[in-house]
Amino acid sequence: MESYKYVIIGGGIAGGRACEGIRKVDGEGSVALVTQEPHRPYQRPPLSKKYLRDEVSLKRVYLRDAGYYDEHGSDLIQGVAATALDTGARQIELEDGRTLAYEKLLLATGGWAFRLPLPGAGLENVFTLRTIEDAQRIRQAAGSGKRALVMGGSFIGAEVSASLAQMGLEVTEIFPESRLLRLIVSPEVSEHLAAMYEKHGVRVLPGVVSDKLEGDGRVERAVLDNGETLDVDLVVMGVGIRLNTELAGEAGLDVREEDGAILVDEFLRTSGPHVYAAGDIAAWPDATFERRLRVEHWDVARRQGLRAGRNMAGDEQPYTALPYFFSDLFDLSFEVWGNLSSWERAVLRGSLEEGSFAYYYFDQDRLTGVLVVDRPDAEREPMQALVKARPTYDEVADGLQDEDVNLATLTGQEPSEKEEGMAELSFVDDIAPLFRDKDVEEMMDISGFDLSDYEDVRERVQGIYARLSDGSMPCDGPWPEERVAKFKRWMDGGMKA
Repeated sequence: MESYKYVIIGGGIAGGRACEGIRKVDGEGSVALVTQEPHRPYQRPPLSKKYLRDEVSLKRVYLRDAGYYDEHGSDLIQGVAATALDTGARQIELEDGRTLAYEKLLLATGGWAFRLPLPGAGLENVFTLRTIEDAQRIRQAAGSGKRALVMGGSFIGAEVSASLAQMGLEVTEIFPESRLLRLIVSPEVSEHLAAMYEKHGVRVLPGVVSDKLEGDGRVERAVLDNGETLDVDLVVMGVGIRLNTELAGEAGLDVREEDGAILVDEFLRTSGPHVYAAGDIAAWPDATFERRLRVEHWDVARRQGLRAGRNMAGDEQPYTALPYFFSDLFDLSFEVWGNLSSWERAVLRGSLEEGSFAYYYFDQDRLTGVLVVDRPDAEREPMQALVKARPTYDEVADGLQDEDVNLATLTGQEPSEKEEGMAELSFVDDIAPLFRDKDVEEMMDISGFDLSDYEDVRERVQGIYARLSDGSMPCDGPWPEERVAKFKRWMDGGMKA
């Protein structure tokens, strides 16, 4: 039996980041990362976008270079599933017969792509998208002029449809909901998206599903419930995931009945001693929204993985990050902060027609989230502060709609010009929010900069400042002078955490 101080089960972004988090606190303790896939830890967003379109190499999908884990004393156990967990004995059994003993364990097992149980779902060229191999197979089957059917009107479906259209395919997208991205965007944004997809040649059919798929070995037709039969060369099902939490459930950890999520506390600890969970599988008590949340997005897995790793290594701090995600659909990029699992009405700031807007969502009369497209940089910090404060509709609705109103005034914390110039800056409150999470992802891929992590930024601060000054960072475009000056003032002030 092999023994480790830390064992991580799962090779996605949460597992990989946990490995990094451990090493930021404990440089010596032994680490093993077990991944069922034959890959080192990687991130999934490029799979439906740039990697699928063959615009970036596999190197840009992996979280770290191949030598990182050896250099940091971490054992990668690849292509092997964990089959049993004994929390009392602190042991993990692997399918190859090995047993690993641990002092601290992280479960970051993610999920698997659900395949609709349709007649013909097993035909060749009927795909789901979750893994590197999935993206490679879809790309191989795709080709200019081919006909694709995409099932699903949420993120994976929308992103895959956009990517396939950009690759020259004739794309039809179907989903049972009444409009595209119904759960997170207003009807007006759905209408805007539908027009954009039509402009790019994608046929969007809301309220339509497939009854069956047909073909001789390979899919050739899709029979829809609206009476149509489509000739197709490939089908992609982007209809959600199911969680890989059987290991936790069989070990007796507290698992939520309705979705299989592992229940964790504010430190990402499960009900089992010395066992943590992070990423898609973890339902945590969120302080901002005063309820348990579970979020299937890259940023949450990234942040939770790092925090779980640090907590396992002794730097125990609660997980308090505001949920965030982003998406790129053709030339439209949007960001979301908050919890949009439930909302009743929205307030628009800006102009949908002009392409610079933000929708502020309210649930039971309290602000619950914001969806943002190309808003001024000055709004980024106060809009997040507003979501965290969760004001009522009556308190802020008029001010949100009026672009002459400084958002900072709605938080009740706007400093005077003199106070702002003299105020002590902190990384968490003032510097980290300056970096778009898209840039965090890109810079990690390109140069290994983790712009969301205080210690990493502090260690690289001179190089980051130089690149901000010459316009080579961030990736979305050069910072305006006032933002570079703010970063420099933080440096000069001692780089407070």
